[in-house]
Amino acid sequence: MLMLMLAASCSITTFASEERKTVKITQHGSNHNRPKRSPVALPEVYIDDYTLTFDESCIGCPLTLIDEDDNIVYTTIIDETGIVELPNTLSGIFEIEIERGSITFVGEIEL
Repeated sequence: MLMLMLAASCSITTFASEERKTVKITQHGSNHNRPKRSPVALPEVYIDDYTLTFDESCIGCPLTLIDEDDNIVYTTIIDETGIVELPNTLSGIFEIEIERGSITFVGEIEL
């Protein structure tokens, strides 16, 4: 049972509408301050063209986009709306990082 809970805490699988696509996010980093039995709630992130929509757990968190050459191409703090409009000059596949306390959540998006 514990293994199933741990596996469930390592990736997001949700059903997205045709208008929004779900960004798959995984957990990386330290969670040494958390009780061992408490799974980390992964953020939900949706993408529609150049608009990212985050669940409320991401509000106030730093967001970073990294290109395929490991260059930081965009960074911001997710505001209270939970919506981030990315520059339409970005194109390609990017690593997305969301920092929440001592945990960094990492995913991949294509623009």
